[in-house]
Amino acid sequence: MEKRVWRRIGLVVATVLVGAAGVAAVGLSPGSIPEESRFGADLGAIRALAVSTGAPLPTALHSQRIARAEGVPSAMVVAGAGLGTHTFDFYAYQLVYEGGRTVLVDAVHDEQTQRDNFPDAQFDAAGFARMQEALRRTDVVTVTHEHFDHCAGIARSPHLEDIARKVAMTEEQLHGPEAVPAGFTPEVLAKLAPLRYERMHLLRPGVVLIKAPGHTPGTQMVYVRLASGREFLLVGDVAWHMDNIRLPRMHPRLVNWLGGEDAEAMAHQLRWLHELQRSAPDVHLVVAHDGEQMREYVRRGLIADGLL
Repeated sequence: MEKRVWRRIGLVVATVLVGAAGVAAVGLSPGSIPEESRFGADLGAIRALAVSTGAPLPTALHSQRIARAEGVPSAMVVAGAGLGTHTFDFYAYQLVYEGGRTVLVDAVHDEQTQRDNFPDAQFDAAGFARMQEALRRTDVVTVTHEHFDHCAGIARSPHLEDIARKVAMTEEQLHGPEAVPAGFTPEVLAKLAPLRYERMHLLRPGVVLIKAPGHTPGTQMVYVRLASGREFLLVGDVAWHMDNIRLPRMHPRLVNWLGGEDAEAMAHQLRWLHELQRSAPDVHLVVAHDGEQMREYVRRGLIADGLL
């Protein structure tokens, strides 16, 4: 009798372990990337909209690193990347026009939010203060999406009363499930008017917003054309590392599930970005958390280090 019992227990344990291994294998595998993208953004139309007013274009793109989180498992960033680790950097971006007008893209979280979510990460208090001053002086601020590390600097800004009228966040960003964790309480939301558009929106001359729901419902890419003709596409968190686009390969299904992402939509966006990199290499893709890429852009003089 005891032998039969232990045999049955062994079979149950083996079944559970095999099942767990199967779940882990599926969870750590990447979602499939289609051969052709249905994302459908038209670069020609984006470019035409960017210059459609004939008004002066921005002269420079700046970035400011506010925070850094080290030790992120590489396999969680790019499926199949192995046992190494990645570093996540957190940036705010600034478009500068002649005469001192500016557009800000992404407002990184404050130090308390950093401690609550990344207790071992680095935080640049001076960089955050510079970003807040830039927010106070900017003409308009928008965000790539509604996760706290891209917009809590607005909701928790000491200058909220001054900047509220300048905030260009969409309905999906302000009222999606990630809004409250980012600090957009009913009291904060009462001060803000949502931006509404369908597919593309000319935010300012040379700055086009492109809806790209998937990572979050409110995700958008930001196309930038400078007066010099230099072009950028800020892709937010559609990719966490340039390898997501270059390979192309998404982060694993487990991250899709835990993050509530629309993996199919992101797969089509990654394919579109991959093909864009090949067909329009002069459009410099800017991946939000890829510090290595940003350092190379700064080294080459494509992006200026530090906000004005």
